[in-house]
Amino acid sequence: MNFLNTNKETPLKIITLSGTESVTKNMTLYEYGDDIIIVDCGIGFPDADLLGVNVVIPDFTYVLENSHKIRGLFVSHGHEDHLGAVPFLLDQLDVPIYTSKLVQGFLSERLNEKPFKHLAEKARFHIISPDSGPVTLGTSFKVEAFGINHSVPSSFGLAIKTPQGTALHMQDFKIDWTPVLDKPIDIVKIAGYAKEGVVCLLSDCLNVTTEGYSKSESSLNDTFFNLFESAVKRQVFVTTISSNLSRMHQLISAAQKHGRRVVISGRSIEQSVNVGRKLGYLPFDNNLFVPEEDASRYLQGDLVYIIAGCYGQEGSALSRVARGEHKNIDIEKDAMVIFSADPNPPGVADDVEKLMSLLTLAGAEVIYSKIQDNLHVSGHGTRGDLMTIAAIVKPKFFIPIGGTITRMRAYTNMVGDLGVDKRRVFECMEGDVTEFLNGNAKKGTRINTQPVYIDADKTNEINPVVIKDRDLLSTDGVFVVVLPMTSTGELLASKVDVVTRGFIYVKGSQELMDKSRKFITKEVEKNVEKNVGKNKDWPALKRKLETEIEYFLRKETSKAPLVIVHSITV
Repeated sequence: MNFLNTNKETPLKIITLSGTESVTKNMTLYEYGDDIIIVDCGIGFPDADLLGVNVVIPDFTYVLENSHKIRGLFVSHGHEDHLGAVPFLLDQLDVPIYTSKLVQGFLSERLNEKPFKHLAEKARFHIISPDSGPVTLGTSFKVEAFGINHSVPSSFGLAIKTPQGTALHMQDFKIDWTPVLDKPIDIVKIAGYAKEGVVCLLSDCLNVTTEGYSKSESSLNDTFFNLFESAVKRQVFVTTISSNLSRMHQLISAAQKHGRRVVISGRSIEQSVNVGRKLGYLPFDNNLFVPEEDASRYLQGDLVYIIAGCYGQEGSALSRVARGEHKNIDIEKDAMVIFSADPNPPGVADDVEKLMSLLTLAGAEVIYSKIQDNLHVSGHGTRGDLMTIAAIVKPKFFIPIGGTITRMRAYTNMVGDLGVDKRRVFECMEGDVTEFLNGNAKKGTRINTQPVYIDADKTNEINPVVIKDRDLLSTDGVFVVVLPMTSTGELLASKVDVVTRGFIYVKGSQELMDKSRKFITKEVEKNVEKNVGKNKDWPALKRKLETEIEYFLRKETSKAPLVIVHSITV
């Protein structure tokens, strides 16, 4: 492979910017000299304690600082944790996007939403596929897509060819010999790369602790037919991941065989189905579908609802149905509600359980994986799949991705069973840099990253300090000190007042309140004396008082409320 940049003293840097410590928020950089390419740009899902946070996105600081080097963004498949942060990146950086027609369709839907409409016409898409041949970027990269299997069709891996060798980037994948909407994984092409030599394999590791080989998507073909057959004349809801077009195909096919029509409910599901139908993944007649607003006019036993909410999202269509708050859909007492998804993303298990409880209380029969087999198959390869690919590729080095810290270690142990020296496996945290030079590899200088939180409107970043304050408010409440100050800047220490919420019950804690006022008055008086009765640096004094009061309250109560010192002019 000929490259314009043939400087063998330049290392290839693989930067796991995000998506290694947790399953989501995937983003990897490949850097060689003056060229950088990006693989994936996804969102993460907030933990329950991240109050008011809608999504978490990767830290783009390094990318923006090196914007002059960025040659392209490759999006491997149509899941939110791999494409969901693309609009946020495009809002700050004009970068060409190399991806499939399906991902282009999904992203185009996102870019037409209110916060990003200004980006819709500016986005530069380049369609690639396993049949489209290599793409040359800058002087250092030639990139080729190859077919893999996952729970969304048209997923691909990447062969990234550089002067320091070829890296295979195989994010979320499994081996599926009988997929619903795809061709089987291209083992022949993968073996061809192995024959040429692979310097590093970046491999999915999420299901490495599950023994055996993963089930095919087609193993569910009879599941929904049989469930619908057992629900004659009953209202049926099925919820699944919105991008899982293979599952949609199976559900719609089963409904059609039972003479039922299909109602699509929920924005994410509707967007995916529209894209899937437009691109030919769901080749069903228009007459098979009933608009949500017309569904109440039909006998409910003649319909199947495919509805958003499989992760228990507050405000989702299924959540509103369960609460009796949906304007178009009322749940019937004997309804069957099928969860055809696994609540694996961090933080969603409790939300799913709450939603299933609401549905049960509404009189529905809730069917989910713990009580019914074959409702869902994972899109991530199990140990047998991962070991097969590792044995075929025989790379010089490995980087496990897309899992967790414990799954990375399990992957290291797995390839150790294949005789691989564990020093050839790099378990990378977010911001870690692995450098490859003349057949050797080592950890480089780490890039500092910070969590980036996006608010519920999907428009503004939330400062981590705000998150910390919200956490304090939600756990130990707030303690507000009001300091009167004259127009000339004189602090009136004797007139200090205190207001608290969510910290203590004031009427039952009068002794603590009196003690707090005396402490605060004493601290203010000390500062008044130092400043000869006037405040010379109010911001510095405010910070000092907040720190001292917080220490005092923690000592007295073992609690740490959010302390705010506020001045008012009298």
